[in-house]
Amino acid sequence: MVVSIQYLFALVCSMLSADRNTVRGGGRLKLVKLGCFAILASVLTPAAAGNFYLGGTAGLMDSDRNGFDDATSAGVLAGWEFFSKDIFHVLAETEFTSTVSDGDLRNGGEKGDWDLDTRAVYLGSRLGDRAYVKVRFGYSWTDLSTDFAGRSRSDSETSLSWGGALGWNFTSHWGMQVDGTLVDSDVTYWNLGLLYRF
Repeated sequence: MVVSIQYLFALVCSMLSADRNTVRGGGRLKLVKLGCFAILASVLTPAAAGNFYLGGTAGLMDSDRNGFDDATSAGVLAGWEFFSKDIFHVLAETEFTSTVSDGDLRNGGEKGDWDLDTRAVYLGSRLGDRAYVKVRFGYSWTDLSTDFAGRSRSDSETSLSWGGALGWNFTSHWGMQVDGTLVDSDVTYWNLGLLYRF
């Protein structure tokens, strides 16, 4: 069990630290990476049965930058609750998101668009069983691309990331949550997630 979990997180960390040029390579590559991560996690889940969960998320990337309208993103979430006592749980999570619909970018009458890909790791806690509150704190790697006034620009950044969620486990395996996480210094990912607990 320990070896499989360590293997999973070692592979996740290698993906998180991948060179920016390999992470960004078109929408098809982004989806392939998200899909590979989900497949990898599902293969290794028997090792952490009962404590491991996978989820899919979808929502808005809300930027505080002037002229940046919301972008629509989707992601894959994997977590492991490694300590539990009554209704208190301590967890580790990793999440990947990618833009599925670019946000509009406006400035001085000019128009363009932007997108943001994120990779993050978190430690957090969950209070409650069927209905719960969750908080998490960690580190994120972001890749921002803009296409404005005929010029394309890309920028990578690392920063602290934190957020919270309200969730409801409607069966022993299935649940959903509403989450808000600051993934960049001025971008918040507001999303709805569907989770499956093994």
